[in-house]
Amino acid sequence: MAQDDLFSEHQRYSQRLSEVEERRAKSAQPDQPQERIGHKNRGIKVYRYLTNGERVLKLILLFGGVLLLMLYVISPLSKIDRVTVRGNHDLSAAAVEQATRVQPGRYIWGVMLSQRSASRQANRRNPQVATVSYHLRGPRAVQIVVRENPVVGTVEIGQRDYNVLANGQLKAAKGDQSKIQYQDFDHHRQQLKTTAMQLGQLKPVVRNGISTVCYRPQKNAPNRLVIYMRDGNTVYANLNTVGKKLAYYPAIAATMKEPGVVDLQVGAFSYSYKSREQ
Repeated sequence: MAQDDLFSEHQRYSQRLSEVEERRAKSAQPDQPQERIGHKNRGIKVYRYLTNGERVLKLILLFGGVLLLMLYVISPLSKIDRVTVRGNHDLSAAAVEQATRVQPGRYIWGVMLSQRSASRQANRRNPQVATVSYHLRGPRAVQIVVRENPVVGTVEIGQRDYNVLANGQLKAAKGDQSKIQYQDFDHHRQQLKTTAMQLGQLKPVVRNGISTVCYRPQKNAPNRLVIYMRDGNTVYANLNTVGKKLAYYPAIAATMKEPGVVDLQVGAFSYSYKSREQ
């Protein structure tokens, strides 16, 4: 009987101990979520601090870059100190610089921003300039790449001599007698332009063999040209096709045993001056 009372007492003690531990465990549970929330809040604060610092750094870099760019634009460091010219043959480098207005001392950003209208402005100042483009070759160095309108001869209009360019434009001549002479075009500017554009298609070796080009229309040949070559031959041609047909002149002239006429108006054939006299 005593053993049963001892067992019952032990059982009650174990039960009370379990209840105490259970209450202790329950009282400790509300603190755990608070601890996790506290850790989470600290993480959010750190993240916000880092992201805010990153935004501030980006703004500083942005405004700093803009400030440096503005200082460069107005500083002497943005002025050209070296200009090179490529692609010129008849024109001197100084003439190209003058036509483009790209010279040492000019702001480099102004030159690059005017790239689109550069060719038009340069051609207006000097018709011998066909196109130009600008390329940076250093912080303060610019290269001008030019394509010329070749001089294909000279013509006298109104008692003044002009260079005839390959695009048909005229430029005041400087008395270079080695160029082609154009005659009888005084009141036929459109025919002169067409002829010049045709001869501009020829290779220099062929074009340099021409001495004089005369506009000599006839009733049945309103576009007739008479061309006097430096080798003594005379060429009859049509001003609308002379560029294409005169390209064959060296081969035709090589078969001629003595000076004569090369007729390129319709087809292509040749004969000597003596045979025509006979």
